[in-house]
Amino acid sequence: MVVNSGNVIIDNTWLWRADHDISGNVGNSQNPVDSGLVVNGDNVKAYGLKVEHTLKDLVQWNGENGLTIMFQSELPYDVDVDYGTSGYAGYRVG
Repeated sequence: MVVNSGNVIIDNTWLWRADHDISGNVGNSQNPVDSGLVVNGDNVKAYGLKVEHTLKDLVQWNGENGLTIMFQSELPYDVDVDYGTSGYAGYRVG
């Protein structure tokens, strides 16, 4: 999800990249998702923000005067050693 506007409220959002299906794991080449949330607007507020299993930064917050209340995340299970050395973050503030 990308927010390019200011003065936005995000409420109770679960942004989830599937890490499995009924037959087992889903590899990153089968379900590529870079980031769950990118915020480019100012004065954005997020309440109950959950982001899981994306392949780069889970959240990229670039806007000014933002606020997040309750953030929950899980890093991806299906990555290799390059993920750990690439500097990705759960919540990156630009």
